[in-house]
Amino acid sequence: MAYYRIQLNDGTSHTLQAARMRTDARSLYLEEPVAGDWREVFSNPIIDIDAIQRRFTENDGSQTWLPEYLPAPVGGVRAW
Repeated sequence: MAYYRIQLNDGTSHTLQAARMRTDARSLYLEEPVAGDWREVFSNPIIDIDAIQRRFTENDGSQTWLPEYLPAPVGGVRAW
């Protein structure tokens, strides 16, 4: 599972482990699989999020935090 760092507009930061990140029209969700279903690890309104980073482990074992972009909302509008 990946590690995510969520930085909020109020200056707080949350570092969490999750298997997937998803959004809907209003919120960001970090989730992990549990017994064939998805369990919410973290949720927050998108408007309150300042930045999202994902941790990557380099070949030499060092860790790097890189910017992560919000995924498209589930059930969002399609441009055909």
